[in-house]
Amino acid sequence: MKDSSIYVAPSAKRGVGYLSQYFYRLKEALFKYFKVLEADNRPCLMQGTALVLNSLRADVFLLSFVETIAFHKLAWFQQWLALASLRCMKIRRKKIIFIFHNPRPHKGETSISRRLTDAQLRLADTVIAHSQEAATVARLRLAVLNGNPGKVVYIAHPVTPFTGKAAPAVEPFDVLIWGDILPYKGILEFVREPALAGSGLRVRIIGRCADPAYARELESALPAGVSFENRRASFEELAALSASARYVLFPYLTGSISSSGVLMDTLALGGTPVGPAVGAFLDLAEEGLCLTYSSVDELFTILSGKQETDPVSRTAFLQNHSWEAFAKTISQLVSAEG
Repeated sequence: MKDSSIYVAPSAKRGVGYLSQYFYRLKEALFKYFKVLEADNRPCLMQGTALVLNSLRADVFLLSFVETIAFHKLAWFQQWLALASLRCMKIRRKKIIFIFHNPRPHKGETSISRRLTDAQLRLADTVIAHSQEAATVARLRLAVLNGNPGKVVYIAHPVTPFTGKAAPAVEPFDVLIWGDILPYKGILEFVREPALAGSGLRVRIIGRCADPAYARELESALPAGVSFENRRASFEELAALSASARYVLFPYLTGSISSSGVLMDTLALGGTPVGPAVGAFLDLAEEGLCLTYSSVDELFTILSGKQETDPVSRTAFLQNHSWEAFAKTISQLVSAEG
């Protein structure tokens, strides 16, 4: 297996590399089992051209977010490059694993994103979903496409244990919201919720917002007791904040959300996550690791109380769902496919 080369899509972007730690951690874990192409994370010109070039080189393809080419420059051109690349992989009889992260892209679904998603579902040898909900969606779409729903497997999003030292403790507060500030995360809708204004909850929002207009809109909507710091915090600081907050909240809008790296990091940092009853939030709730809500009333009932998750289940989850374990599973899937 170590002699096989693997290409992890997407390639790194010019100027920013990867916005998510997911791909850095994934590539690092795969080194034990494969020759990882683009191990230096060199930036690509376009995702479409990167797919074309690597479709001729790799033995195994691990594909994520190819469908988001629909929102890139020259999307119509890049989609045909991507589709040609997928056909090239099949003609070469190489292994394709599609990681189906979300039921639909965060920016919505278009004809291009649907076409690319369906092509990956049809042509992949294995489809990995990081939530039971996404796995169900993938199986239903494959059934419509006359594909094989049996090739869809659920594997929980990998998690990295926090091994650093937490920053000095801060004054206790009620709710922490952290991570990059993006519209699909529902933070603006949460701070505008009338129930928050009269709740007396102390809420701290800490995360980088790259959209100045959205940041201004968020700042202008903050009620009393809610603060927003437009910056990224270190894991050492987040560990201290998570320990001081009763809850770490994910007020995500439903529809595109299935799994969340920030959710997994919150578990590693020792926080008590609260999120909508969908996707990985629901999966973790069934294991006693997350609190979920299905309505605004239910959310504020949780936030005004004091509930805890199961520390024994948390420890077991962190041990069983490491990046090393995920990489090993991928190598086993490839071997099983022959």
